[in-house]
Amino acid sequence: MLVVVAGGVVRMTGSGMGCPDWPKCFEQYIPPTSEAQLPNNYKEIYSEKRSKKIMRFAGLLEQIGLDDQANKLRNDPSILIEQNFSAFNTWTEFINRLIGAISGLLVFAVFVFSLKYIRSNKALVLLSLFQVILIAFQAWMGAMTVATNLTPWVLTMHMLVAILLIGIQIKLIGMAMGDQKRILVVKGLLFKGLIYLGIVVSGIQILAGTGVRQLIDEISIAIPDRMEWIASLGSDLYFHRSFAIAVLVINGLLFYYNVKRNLRLREISWLIGIVVVEALSGIGMAYLGVPAFLQPIHLTLSFIMIALQLNLVQKVKIRA
Repeated sequence: MLVVVAGGVVRMTGSGMGCPDWPKCFEQYIPPTSEAQLPNNYKEIYSEKRSKKIMRFAGLLEQIGLDDQANKLRNDPSILIEQNFSAFNTWTEFINRLIGAISGLLVFAVFVFSLKYIRSNKALVLLSLFQVILIAFQAWMGAMTVATNLTPWVLTMHMLVAILLIGIQIKLIGMAMGDQKRILVVKGLLFKGLIYLGIVVSGIQILAGTGVRQLIDEISIAIPDRMEWIASLGSDLYFHRSFAIAVLVINGLLFYYNVKRNLRLREISWLIGIVVVEALSGIGMAYLGVPAFLQPIHLTLSFIMIALQLNLVQKVKIRA
């Protein structure tokens, strides 16, 4: 979850392109602190390198049948525009990468420790291995996010993989706990159906929010007044708001069911609290001109919300 917070801070501060290359930062393990440490033509250098990476990425997309996306990457000159050097943005992005690297090492350590269960719990080992593969893919997607200058659909894919990783980690924790975890048996399919529906709607809501955030990035270039950003979003904002209402209703029904049946699931109490605060942070961004401090809070709360929902899936079993 710390990786999500760090990513939110990067987006809040506009530091996503603080390091124009990957995995190093300005070809250094420890990034520069001033523009004087860079060559005079550093923008041209990294723009050319990005162009080569985009061509390779576009070729890969064509091989898997994504011709339209490949053509858009090749024919979008804005991707090659380098931003001015900022020590703050560079180090913000660098710290984000360090946190991601630590996360990757911890994921690999989990796999190594899981090997002692190779005979007694093969599923645990295989899921741990899949998590290692997925975190490596996520790192590559991070590189492509930088290479494509935060292209929206690449950023969305990056977000989807993050959600999947959280789900896998929650599942691994449940498998490792074994008999120690509390399983609640509930009669009827409605309750668990609401949980699954909540996960789907929450996932769509997060992805829609990613799209809205990307539009704000684009609007902010042309419109400096933050109070005018929301009015310029149009149908994308209405879509995001509609799913926000759906998320609130679904989790409200879960809370009602939890109280009425006296299930005493603390996760649902936490969940409805998180959803309400998440909605309030969204309202705050809409009516206060998208204040920067609310952006990482809004993003982090959305991931905590879906993490609680995923935990409920494995904690609740249905009785016919």
